[in-house]
Amino acid sequence: MSSQIILHPAVIEELQESCKWHEDRSEGLGIRFLSFVNKRLKEIAEHPERYAKKKGNYREIKVEVFPYGIIYEVLKKEHLIFVSYIFHAKQNPALKYRR
Repeated sequence: MSSQIILHPAVIEELQESCKWHEDRSEGLGIRFLSFVNKRLKEIAEHPERYAKKKGNYREIKVEVFPYGIIYEVLKKEHLIFVSYIFHAKQNPALKYRR
């Protein structure tokens, strides 16, 4: 059974900006980026505890091909997954767990 995924409001904005940035570099690259992110989100929804905790209750999975990670928490009682960050590898890693 898949869990429901909730995205932090800033994640939606970050995804839109990242998609546009990639699309501006090469036509179709933004859509490709989103497809890899969606693939990982589907994996998280199906097996939320597969990926190890990195800090506190936060878990992280890398996005294939692109230098991004998805930071999320599993809220078992609510059957929810809260995605707090879609994180570019060149950002300050100390910021990953601050939402």
